[in-house]
Amino acid sequence: MREGTKVVHRAAETSVFTKRFLKGDINADEYGRYINSLYFVYKYMEELLEQYKDHMVVSIIHFPHELNRRESLEKDLEFFYGQERVAELTNPDTMTPAVKQYVQALKDACDKSPALLIAHSYSRYLGDLSGGQILSKRLKKHVLHLDENDSSWDTTEGLNFYHFNNLGNQTDFKNFYRERLNAAKVDQQTRDLIVAEAVYSFELNIQLFDEIQELSEAGKLAPSIVQQQEAEEEVIVALKEEVIEIQVNQQDAVPVKPSRKTTSSATTWIAAATVGIAAIAIGATVYQRYYGNKK
Repeated sequence: MREGTKVVHRAAETSVFTKRFLKGDINADEYGRYINSLYFVYKYMEELLEQYKDHMVVSIIHFPHELNRRESLEKDLEFFYGQERVAELTNPDTMTPAVKQYVQALKDACDKSPALLIAHSYSRYLGDLSGGQILSKRLKKHVLHLDENDSSWDTTEGLNFYHFNNLGNQTDFKNFYRERLNAAKVDQQTRDLIVAEAVYSFELNIQLFDEIQELSEAGKLAPSIVQQQEAEEEVIVALKEEVIEIQVNQQDAVPVKPSRKTTSSATTWIAAATVGIAAIAIGATVYQRYYGNKK
């Protein structure tokens, strides 16, 4: 299956969003949309794997305890958007067109043959296991802005999706999983269908990536708590810089000191008023820049 998906796998890695993702050049809203899309993919895929777990082909690659990602994605959605919004985000009515197509493809595959589920299981789970740790580190650095030398670097908050806590050695498991795939007792026609379905699954993932890129460029991504906090921190930094500038300007602009009490009172009032105006202006600018495009 690896040989059959080489070309489309390379195509997936050259999409705009994928290249940005691999470099860590995405923001919290974009990543939030990504895991929101994946939530539905895993929800329906894992439900179908459970439904057909006794099928002779599906049974050899069905490891829900070790691999299931739905709950971990729910935790990550809660981290990025808050517990009160999880129900809304996981409502099937909110699925985007690319997600709907992916989910329908999973159902269509089972209608043809439940054996085709192993193609989707392969492309998703092995992909997560193979690149997950690298992506996790880049997300910590570029999206969560964690310092590698800080104790918070080892956190799993917001990145539960990449942590397979029930797996043991990941390399050993991947080798074991591939052996199980190769041992699947299917005829040549079914084998060809499985490879074709694996190629299709990569194409579906490319469409997910492209959709996120388009939503981001159009300013149609749901605002995340993480991105909001980053915007608020920008306001605080800007305010600190404004206060320093005000203090310097006041020192340069007051050559005569009438009296200590009068000067202190007037200076305090001017500084407070100026900082207040600056806070409103900066806050309005950040709000317009960040939230204005979300409407």
